[in-house]
Amino acid sequence: MTSSKNRRENAWKSRKQNQQTHGEVKSLAELSDEGTSGVAGYTNARNNGD
Repeated sequence: MTSSKNRRENAWKSRKQNQQTHGEVKSLAELSDEGTSGVAGYTNARNNGD
C-alpha cells in the first residue's frame, strides 16, 4: 500500500515539475484589441451591418 502511494506521489511530482508553458498570458487591453478582428470582429460586423 505504501509503495503505490509513493509511486503516485512521485508521478504527480514529476508531472508538476515537467510542465510545458503555454505562452504568455495576454492583458485585457490586448484581448480587447483582438476583438476588432478575426471571428469576434466578423460576428460583430455582421450583426451591425444587418
